[in-house]
Amino acid sequence: MKPSISSADINALLCLLPNTEADMQLIARAQPVRLRTTYFGTDGEQCLLFRYPASTELVNTTHLIEPDTQVVIRYVLDEPYGEVVAFKVRVLKVIYSPLPMVITSFPSVLQKLGLRSQKRAISGVPVEVVLDEQENREAEGLIVDISKNGCKLLIPFKTVLQVIQSEEKITLCVELAERTLLIAARVKNVRIEKEFHAYGMQFEDDDNQLERLLERYMITL
Repeated sequence: MKPSISSADINALLCLLPNTEADMQLIARAQPVRLRTTYFGTDGEQCLLFRYPASTELVNTTHLIEPDTQVVIRYVLDEPYGEVVAFKVRVLKVIYSPLPMVITSFPSVLQKLGLRSQKRAISGVPVEVVLDEQENREAEGLIVDISKNGCKLLIPFKTVLQVIQSEEKITLCVELAERTLLIAARVKNVRIEKEFHAYGMQFEDDDNQLERLLERYMITL
């Protein structure tokens, strides 16, 4: 029997293009494990295909994901409105050759969290960037792909701020209705993406402000 998924959810899944990076969270463990993966495609409404997540310094993924493991998949849907899309699926099969791959069930429901109320060129959380090590250097940017450990920071080329160097410390200022969050982060990598300088950021502190940000802009299933 095919999953009873709505047409709107089907459209959101169709916007998940092959080779899109996604977040895979293992939920049936004492401590949730979040890993980066790549979406490969789908077999109609039968199953979804993802790259088997590579091991990191903190997590050895070897034999960590097995059939019947419950996982949550999250990804950012840029157009037409910025949304974080999340759904829960079950691992059906894991293959290791010729390409390490995780095959999951097809979701029955999606959860979507809007990141903005108006159409824009790219989704994200508006943020003011302040360099800790140099005075009077600020810029407006967007943070995307948020996790507990870090995020991607996008700063438009048109900003007066020059390229931030790797290992520089910055402060991310996020305006919420009730308060301003100040989150310390460090640049881990730099690259160019379309009209943006894209920075891989590592959060310096795991505190209540970061938890508030995660609660506001990430979906929990």
